[in-house]
Amino acid sequence: MENKKYLKKTIIVCLFFLILFTGQGTIMATTSGNTRLAVNQQDITITGTVTNEAGLPIPGVSVVIKGTIIGVITDINGHYTMVPPDANITLVFSFLGYTTIEKKIVDQRIVNVTMKESITQIDEVVVTALGIVKKEKSLTYSTQILDGSELTRAKDPNMINSLAGKTAGVQINKSSSGLGGSVKVIIRGNRSVTGSNQPLYVIDGVPVNSSAKDQTATTIGGNNDAGNRDGGDGISNLNPSDIESMNILKGPAAAALYGSSAANGVIVITTRKGKAGRTDITFNTNTTWEKATYGIPRFQNNYGGVSSSWGEAINANNSDYVKDFFQTGFTTINSLSLSSGSEARQTYFSYANTYGKGVIENNDMKKHNFNFRETANFFDNKVTLDANINLMHQKVNNRAVSGGYYMNPLVGLYHFPRGGVQGGESFGYYKDNYQYLDAGRNMYLQQWYPGGLNTMEQNPYWLINKLPSEDKRTRAIASLGINYKINDYFTLQGRGNADYISDKYEQRMYAGTHAGLSGPNGRYIFSESTNMSPGNRNRIRRYACIDRGFPLENVFQLFHEPQQGT
Repeated sequence: MENKKYLKKTIIVCLFFLILFTGQGTIMATTSGNTRLAVNQQDITITGTVTNEAGLPIPGVSVVIKGTIIGVITDINGHYTMVPPDANITLVFSFLGYTTIEKKIVDQRIVNVTMKESITQIDEVVVTALGIVKKEKSLTYSTQILDGSELTRAKDPNMINSLAGKTAGVQINKSSSGLGGSVKVIIRGNRSVTGSNQPLYVIDGVPVNSSAKDQTATTIGGNNDAGNRDGGDGISNLNPSDIESMNILKGPAAAALYGSSAANGVIVITTRKGKAGRTDITFNTNTTWEKATYGIPRFQNNYGGVSSSWGEAINANNSDYVKDFFQTGFTTINSLSLSSGSEARQTYFSYANTYGKGVIENNDMKKHNFNFRETANFFDNKVTLDANINLMHQKVNNRAVSGGYYMNPLVGLYHFPRGGVQGGESFGYYKDNYQYLDAGRNMYLQQWYPGGLNTMEQNPYWLINKLPSEDKRTRAIASLGINYKINDYFTLQGRGNADYISDKYEQRMYAGTHAGLSGPNGRYIFSESTNMSPGNRNRIRRYACIDRGFPLENVFQLFHEPQQGT
């Protein structure tokens, strides 16, 4: 008996020194009092094969130790080998299209797994009429979804311009009026010869007003009292960074729920809102440059004339004054947004400012956007309230004309005789001296080559300097939605919005402008309109003063620059 105790003590002492000097092995206590040698942790190896329900191996299965980033991938035969840091672990087997399996391992060396195919399928959903979310494959009409990132990759003051070339069957034409101009959108071709072919815009389930203001319609270029202008459209008032997604519904079947106003298609816009469980602060800035390169006619530079470009040969080398007329325009858009929320309440706020200069001198734009959205859940998520307010203020100075003949600076620029007027001056002279002092009237009048003013063609530099205009728009859109979940099958939902638009336009035509447009003493144009929807309450105040009916001394004070002595 004593020999057995002595032998036992001897074995324990030997194991102790073995561990002390070699660092190998561990001692494990047992209830039976017997001592056994455990395998070293570095020698643990787990192997196995992963198969499907048919017994076929599955290559590429991820085998990861739960709670760590330690893992391997099965080979082409579904086999894997792993050396874990511990013998007691949990392995996670995952593969696309199969149900994830967790396997508890306790001193096991061979672990084979059979994976079952997952019955869950990922279906892409789209926002359709009235904001209803449906599976894309269940729709019976054509639709196309665009992520909000498509609108912010290269920002434009009118975000619809960013869709050009990205949507099938949608034609987008940018206005020639430049900064803040409207956009013509045609979905699957024109449907009307005399009416509008523009689609209906729906923001968060509610249709909004996106009509354009005084677009080109006649030879003079739009409403005569409006001074030949494109006042922009409603959709350009939005901040591109506030857009979550955009869904284009094509064809009459897609827009059936919106009635005849959607006969040309519908563009459904979903805006951003706060996310539960996270806080995001995002700032981005975007600057784009534009240059008038394409669309400028090619001119001959060999012959000039008195009133045309078909006279004697030109000997002098003249600069290309057509290209020199245009400058490099730019647009900078800065945007800051804050998104935060919990399961009960989500908040989203954003601010953006836009500043740009057009390709024609003196044309610039400033725009400010504020957006605040609050979403809250009540009564165990049975009731959801969603409130949003969007404020915008925009100011455009000297908006470029959208076409026409009489007040378009490109007409005089293109018609001026190449090489200069024979027996007269070059274009550079009329550029630097677009006005001259009339001693008889003691004021500056327009200076242009002989014969030019007779055809109502005018000096382009007079038009961009002596016909200043200011275009202001203030807009507020407030919307409220309530959603009541009756049960898992029925939901009661109501939405509404209020849209307020205020437009002010002012233009001055100095005396010296062609008398057929401004009279001998100049012209003052003022237009003010407000629109409040729903209810379509409109108030329009517009007048134009041309010589008669406007005190002459006021005309001189506003539009003339009298000289103190000559």
